[in-house]
Amino acid sequence: MFHRHHDADGGPAAEPRRGHEQQWEKVIGNVVDKRLLPAEYPPHPKIFGVQLHPEGREPFRGEVQVSPSDRNWENLYQPQIGDVRGFIHNPASGETLFDMTDGRNSWAVQNAEADKLMGALLKDTPAPMGESVTGPPWVVPPNCPTCGAAVDQAKAAMDLEPHCAYCHQPLPAQPRARF
Repeated sequence: MFHRHHDADGGPAAEPRRGHEQQWEKVIGNVVDKRLLPAEYPPHPKIFGVQLHPEGREPFRGEVQVSPSDRNWENLYQPQIGDVRGFIHNPASGETLFDMTDGRNSWAVQNAEADKLMGALLKDTPAPMGESVTGPPWVVPPNCPTCGAAVDQAKAAMDLEPHCAYCHQPLPAQPRARF
């Protein structure tokens, strides 16, 4: 008889098997290596070697196997060597999985953060106070505070020293937030 080691709707990176949740613990760790497993077609399954750092215990190594057939494959933000991520680990079985409730592992969360940052850049949000960012580009007002004339913000934002095109007075300028 044919025996499957994984459920048809998931796999080892999908989620812990039901009934065993109490054995799983959340652990922070970092990715130390990555190996591709043979497959007929890409994308290839991978094994990530991880260094886990459980609170109050000595760090130890584990492995996380992910495959395109896993339930969370599409949402897993594929880590690079050195990345710090959240994991769940079962001390009884030694099995380790990516913790999909940790935003560092989720494409959806990563994309939302990138969209939020891009939105801030597009809204001409000034860089936070204390950041070592200088202009150009600058965030300049839509109207000159001296004469009230409309400011060509696209041009003034890229000037080395933004000034009003009509009264030639300097414009208040703050560095624009950047990646």
